[in-house]
Amino acid sequence: MQKRLQKLIILCFWLLIWELFTRLVNNSFILVGPLETVRHIVILMGRASFTGILYFSSVRILSAYFLAFLLALVFAFIAYRYPFFESLIQAPLFLLRSLPVASFVIILLFFLGRGSLSFFISFWMSFPVFYFNFLEGLKTLDRSTLEMAKLFRFSLWNRFRYIFIPGIYPQILSSAKLAMGLSWKSGIAAELIGQVRQSIGYQLMDAKVSLEMGDVFAWSIIMIVLSKFFEWFVLFLLKKIFSKGSV
Repeated sequence: MQKRLQKLIILCFWLLIWELFTRLVNNSFILVGPLETVRHIVILMGRASFTGILYFSSVRILSAYFLAFLLALVFAFIAYRYPFFESLIQAPLFLLRSLPVASFVIILLFFLGRGSLSFFISFWMSFPVFYFNFLEGLKTLDRSTLEMAKLFRFSLWNRFRYIFIPGIYPQILSSAKLAMGLSWKSGIAAELIGQVRQSIGYQLMDAKVSLEMGDVFAWSIIMIVLSKFFEWFVLFLLKKIFSKGSV
């Protein structure tokens, strides 16, 4: 209860700073305050296209996120068992992790339709985060435990269930949290640069062109709320499914 109260006080403090800074600027074309942003969010929620826009962006970004999680887990196990495979894919993954989102979007526009941009960008931005974290976790597993499992002839499934997953559980949680924010930021950026209609990114660009700074802030807050909600939801699921007590 005390921690929740502390978080609420911190939130109110920064909202107050935001409001004070808005009054100092005193220019709604540059900066709008929290109350004005809430008013714009309510207006946006009343539009018929609002839920469709949220659905369009959320489905593509989240499906890319979960696919990246599953494939990274598989690739990390293969790389752990076969060092040559790790060396083989290391260079392109480092390149993907370093490549600016804008450059990647422009390159993909030549090969893909606009509608699938956010999916592919979110996938390729989050996949290296999962992969490198999972692989690092596997490399730090206790060798004596692995030798014991081999001695007692544990099946591959039992090793996975009782040794590997509990062993990389912290990396699973940390990478899931980090990749969620990255997936949303890169996915929305891809929609904005690629001008993908009926998406959150397109609404941000349209609001900016129309000089509707209230809508820019409103869509930005909506994106942050969606990202944090799905981050909480995924972490909740992972703790239920992969926690040591339930694995």
